[in-house]
Amino acid sequence: MTVILAGPNNTIMMAAPGRPMLVEPLSTSIPAAQDLTAVAGLTGWWDAGVATGVLDPTGVPLAAFRAQSGGVTDKSGGGGALTVWHQAGNGGTPPTSTPRLNGFLGGLGRNLVVPPNLPASGQQLPLMDPDQGLIGGATNLGAGAAWTLLLVWSRPNWRQNSDTASTLLSIGGTVVLAADNKTGTNRLVLFPGAQQTVLIGGLTRRHTHAVVLRNTPGGGVDVWLDATQVATASPNPLAASNGVPLLFLHNGAVNGGAECWFHEAAVWDNALSAAGIAAVLAYEARWITGPRKGVQILVSGQSNAGNGLNDGAWHLLAQGVAWHLGALGFGVVGSYGSPPSATCILGEGIYPVAALGFGGSFLINPNDGSDPSTWELGTDGQAVRTWLQSNTDPADAADIVAILWPWSEDDSARAYSEKPTYAAAARRLLSLERNMLSRSPASLPQVWWSAIPFAYGDNHAGMQMQREVVAGMAADPAQNVTVVLPQTADSLPRAPASYDPATGLWAGGDSLHRDSADNLRFGRLAASLVARAVLASEGGDAIASIPAGIPATGGPVVTHVYRETATSLVVTVQHDSGTDLIVPTTQAALGAGWGVMDGGSMSAPGAIAAATACARVNATQIRITLAWSLTSASAACRLFYPYGTATIGRGNLVTDNFASVTPPANWNIATDLGAEWALNMPLHVPMTAASGVVLSDTP
Repeated sequence: MTVILAGPNNTIMMAAPGRPMLVEPLSTSIPAAQDLTAVAGLTGWWDAGVATGVLDPTGVPLAAFRAQSGGVTDKSGGGGALTVWHQAGNGGTPPTSTPRLNGFLGGLGRNLVVPPNLPASGQQLPLMDPDQGLIGGATNLGAGAAWTLLLVWSRPNWRQNSDTASTLLSIGGTVVLAADNKTGTNRLVLFPGAQQTVLIGGLTRRHTHAVVLRNTPGGGVDVWLDATQVATASPNPLAASNGVPLLFLHNGAVNGGAECWFHEAAVWDNALSAAGIAAVLAYEARWITGPRKGVQILVSGQSNAGNGLNDGAWHLLAQGVAWHLGALGFGVVGSYGSPPSATCILGEGIYPVAALGFGGSFLINPNDGSDPSTWELGTDGQAVRTWLQSNTDPADAADIVAILWPWSEDDSARAYSEKPTYAAAARRLLSLERNMLSRSPASLPQVWWSAIPFAYGDNHAGMQMQREVVAGMAADPAQNVTVVLPQTADSLPRAPASYDPATGLWAGGDSLHRDSADNLRFGRLAASLVARAVLASEGGDAIASIPAGIPATGGPVVTHVYRETATSLVVTVQHDSGTDLIVPTTQAALGAGWGVMDGGSMSAPGAIAAATACARVNATQIRITLAWSLTSASAACRLFYPYGTATIGRGNLVTDNFASVTPPANWNIATDLGAEWALNMPLHVPMTAASGVVLSDTP
């Protein structure tokens, strides 16, 4: 999003050279709409920016977004609703009334691929229906008639059904307004053909624009784009009188849809005066116009990263990030495969885990004691670079807003003593991946998860080492790293043979990989935290801030552990976005996952006292009962949730009540994207460079 705010005497306020400064917060509410009926001569007015302006397939106004539509009601009072139009006839699938396409305003259109469904190679989301438009009743917009027309639309991507221009408005088979696509020269053209007028060049791939056309008989067409006049007295090749329907976002031919979102349109039966034009331009300011952004997530890692990619989890994440930022397009950059070209590669650590015979060549370890900050890319790392260079459109690469590392696995099997080397190697690989995109840490955040349970040899200390490295990177502002999934043990082995949600018990499955359902949940849980990381870096699109009340830390976090007795602990949490704690009556009530290290250290661990019970005390506290009495002083004991490779399992975790808390106005993601997004946030111990939470003898 480009935001330029003018100061006194229309000077542009700059925060730094080339960076316009936001001197006032952008609005966090839906703009109040003026009444266009006050502009004399209005004969049709259709507003899909709010759900109530859209009709269901039976002609009844919608109560909320995210419903199929049969058209858009006429707010002019003339009764001439727009109806859905397909060249193939009326049997096409209806479009959907879609929210948050332009700030908190919505629009009408149909995305053919909704995550977790995956687009085909080369496709970008949303993938718009290529044979869909809107049609109105007969209107005389001939060259010999006086008329004025307003149209507001958004293009989320280049047209994907074909590279030819997108027709935004046609009348009786004549294209009135068209936008170049990938093979064009980025023009917006009035009456393409022998008498065309190029209104602008430099039309961006993703944009929202508002155009006003005013025809004066004998005087031609005047055009305003985004409140700036761009044409005067342009030729009008239409017949003097036509009286045919208006066709929006379609040229009338097979698959002739513009593949754009429809926002708003209006028609007047006169050539508006200067005052009338000024009133319309003031009204259209409710829309954020100009270039728009897309959200692309680069995914790099091992098999669990690749499984999540194939499951559609990271496309769900990108969709959620786009929702939070108001971005117009979204997608994932990456592939699950093997060298010479892939970003997620099975069974490969950042560098080899020599003691266990695990491979890894994202970086080459020369085994000469050299500093990892000097290591170069190995075969795996070069495969990532090759994928980005050969399989990623430069425009998509420019849209990458975060690097996602759902990464731990083999790297969690290292010895705890390897921590300094592994930490330096992780920093080096991240730096090299950013360099592949010519991006700085400040402009491109990296987002990571807390290591998933990787029960290979039950290397608990190695798991904790990996988690500490992630936490250490997140604590270093120069790295611009955020832990967006601080709790991943509340998941199941992949494809379990059985699972009972009533008890939380499961059997079988691939213990080294996470289940598909949990990957999808991880994608949804991480969305708001990734969006916040993006906003703190290069910013969002049409939404400039995320309010309090939307998850910021990944769920309630343990802040204090009181050693009430030798076997009883009172755990206090700080809430993120919830207001209460929930202890399910599954294995959670039996203390699943809780453990206390009784003395010792990470490099020489003490015995782990498991919990046998967990109960809610109040909205911010729970009581844990241990299986045996602790013998070490409290200062030598640490609480974990969980410790090392332990798997808590889906449905067995203490959570907050976020799914039932009323969200801030305009921020109900479950209403906009689906009930599956209504999730309670998981409780977790803070991720720090030293694992666990030290017990205290004071409440």
